[in-house]
Parts: sequence; C-alpha cells; structure tokens
Amino acid sequence: MTYTKAFGITSLGMLLMSFESPLIKMTHVPAQNFTFYFGLCMFLTMNITLYSKHQNNIVSIYINHLSTILWSGFCIGLSNLLFILAIKHTSVASAVFILSTGPLVSAMIAFILFKQKTPRRTFGAIFFVFIGLSIILFNDLELGNMEGNLYAFGCVFAFVSMLSVLERDKEANRLACFGTGALIASLLAAVTAPISVPDSYSLWIIVFMGALLTPLSRAFIGIGTKFLPSVEVALLTIIEPVLAPFWVWILMDEKPHINTLMGGAIIVTTLIVHSMMAHKEAKINDVQWH
Repeated sequence: MTYTKAFGITSLGMLLMSFESPLIKMTHVPAQNFTFYFGLCMFLTMNITLYSKHQNNIVSIYINHLSTILWSGFCIGLSNLLFILAIKHTSVASAVFILSTGPLVSAMIAFILFKQKTPRRTFGAIFFVFIGLSIILFNDLELGNMEGNLYAFGCVFAFVSMLSVLERDKEANRLACFGTGALIASLLAAVTAPISVPDSYSLWIIVFMGALLTPLSRAFIGIGTKFLPSVEVALLTIIEPVLAPFWVWILMDEKPHINTLMGGAIIVTTLIVHSMMAHKEAKINDVQWH
C-alpha cells in the first residue's frame, strides 16, 4: 500500500470516529443502556467478520492468545463504558480534549512505572497539556461537570492499559480483542445499571454505530496504521478532538465554553508540535543511521 493511500484511509477512519461523540449525545438513553446494546452489536459484527476470514481456526485464535484477549478486552470494555459515560455527563468538547491526551499519559506512565527513556520534548508537551487541562477543569468545576471529566480520565487510563497489553502480544488477533472488549462492555453496563429497551430513534443510532460506523472506522485506522510511522498516526489522532465538538455544535447547538476552547487549543497545538518534532527527530536519526 502506498503512503498516500495509507494516509487517506487512516484519515477517513479518524473522520468517521469524530461522529461517534455527537451520535452518543443525540440518543435519549442512559450511558449503560447505550453501552449494553452498542457492545452487543459490535461483538456480533467483529465476530462475524472474524469468522468470515478464519472459519477453520477461529477457536485457536482465541485459545492461543486467551490471556491477552481477556485482559485487553477488559480494558477495551471499561474504556468504552467510561467513554460513553463521559459523553453523557459533560460537554463533548471537554471529553474529547481530555481523551486526546492519551499518548502523553502513556509516555508518562511508561517513564514512571517502567523507567522507559522519554525525550525532553515529551516532558515539555506534558507541561503544556497540563496547563490546557487545568483551564478546562477549572471551568467545568464551576459548571458542575466534573463527573463526566472523571469518567474521561478513567477512559484514558483504561485505553492506555489496553495499548500496553496489546504491545506485549503483537500476534493476538485485534478483531478478537475488540470483539471481546465490546462484549465485556455490555456485561459491565448490565451489572452497573438496569437495562431497558431504548426508544426506536435511539436504537437506530446505537445499531448504526455498533454494527457499521465504529467497526468501519477502527478497520480503516487499523489498516492505515500498519503502513504509517507512529508519529504521523499520533498527528492524525488530532482529527477527532478538533471535529467532534464542531459536529455537536452544528447538530445539537452545544456551544463549547470559551475556556474549554482555550484549554483545548493549547492541548491540540501541543500535540501537533510534539508530533512534528518527533517526526523531524525520526528523520534526522534515519539520515544518521544511513
């Protein structure tokens, strides 16, 4: 696959993903209800796709990497539930800006817990992201939106944990991992709140997201990222936090507070600069290697 095609496919996946937050916000059901039915739709879609590709050895795919699939699935399920809770309990802008800090949170955890070597630019980026988050959180504290923000932070840590598990077992089938994660999300939703049948409007949105939009966006991102450098993938992840609040503004007239936009602008700018510096550093190292 050419670089241009990989870049385009990954960008399309990120674009599709940016519609998830406004669609969640548009439904009339509690977060657990949404998660329960959404998870079941994703579980079925992922496993039907997996079966179509690996009819003869689908059982061995699960058995050979059962530990990774279960641990990553738990982290995926928890992050899915917390993400939907965050969208339901705070503004989309606040939630997606907090979620966009995932790569830097991952780097910070790797440095603190695993003594992994971390570039100076990452510490600088963490400092500016902290400033941006402080502006958002200070504003949301006054508005009483902190519950949703706490869910968003929990989602970040669950997502980072999932990446850590998958990084240690690159052979584990990602469809199996995400399908299992979707099922676990449904189970977590069912044990934390009573589940009822959604209204037809909400149900159509849930089925559309769970059976088509989310699996398709993840498939595009998964395909493209196999052929792109990690620094460029990190840069493309900025698409969601930039576009998601815009879609909600258009579709639901949810206008982000000026402080949220200021803090988000600091976070997004920091992430862009950090990715560009990483890209430049990678190019220099590549030239020196050759």
